[in-house]
Amino acid sequence: MWQFFPINVELLWSIASFLLGLSVVFIVVYAINKLLDRYFARAAGIKPKAPERRFARVIEIEPTFLTALTFLRRLVVAAVALLGVMAVVFTVFPETQGLAASILMAAGFISIVLGLAAQSSISHVISGVMISLSQPFRIGDIVEFRGDLCQVEDMRLSYTVLRTWDNRRLLVPNTILQNEVITNYSAEDPSMVVAVDVQVSYESDLEKALRIMEEIAKRHPECAPTDHPFGQLPRAVVMEFQDSGVSLRLLSRARDQVTAWKMARDLLLEIKEEFDRNGVEIPYPRRYLVADKELQRQLIEIVKAIKTA
Repeated sequence: MWQFFPINVELLWSIASFLLGLSVVFIVVYAINKLLDRYFARAAGIKPKAPERRFARVIEIEPTFLTALTFLRRLVVAAVALLGVMAVVFTVFPETQGLAASILMAAGFISIVLGLAAQSSISHVISGVMISLSQPFRIGDIVEFRGDLCQVEDMRLSYTVLRTWDNRRLLVPNTILQNEVITNYSAEDPSMVVAVDVQVSYESDLEKALRIMEEIAKRHPECAPTDHPFGQLPRAVVMEFQDSGVSLRLLSRARDQVTAWKMARDLLLEIKEEFDRNGVEIPYPRRYLVADKELQRQLIEIVKAIKTA
């Protein structure tokens, strides 16, 4: 029976050696990745915070250093994996060395073909390198991307992971991030001016309304008083006269964008409650219908008819 199915022992040994070599490469790459991850984390001084804080910064020390090292670690691991696989192939199958030499001789043509075929992937990696060096944003930064408030969660070889305010993950190619304008709320000074717009009726006491708004802002625990081109913050100012009332704006300051969003919601609620207690009216649209003389005459006749009926 075995004579009809001859076993090529040399081929089986080559396959076994190849699989064993790939396993060793995988173990080495995994170990290097873990060692670099721990070393870079210790070097960057990473201190994880409470997981329940959705937009808490993941790091406390050297976010710039962490961003560069994270991308560098993945680049080193990918290079080691590629070299390991090539070493296993050339060792187990020596005949492939001649094929590799032929490929190198035709490198000019092959590079053009591969360059065109992998242009998108290579451009993502190059953009990742440029972003990690110039660092328009860093891991842990709060940014706004295409209308979504996000936290930069991770930077990989070809794409960056952004976590949105509602806990979605945006996997954005690095070339897109390099070519688009992104609002970085954590760059340089993360503090933000909080603007709260309120409208009061023309019959309301404007001075009282402005004073109430400023006092509410000063009482807020997240308010950070500061100097501003409009003067000392917090401060309430008159913005414009509109159809149904006077538009007022309260300017205050919060330590970061996430705090500013929550602070604005708190201020709106407290302003409404305080206005109600002090008789300051928040108007609503009003419309007056003016009838022509013929319509007025007809309405008067209808009213008379109803009364005499």
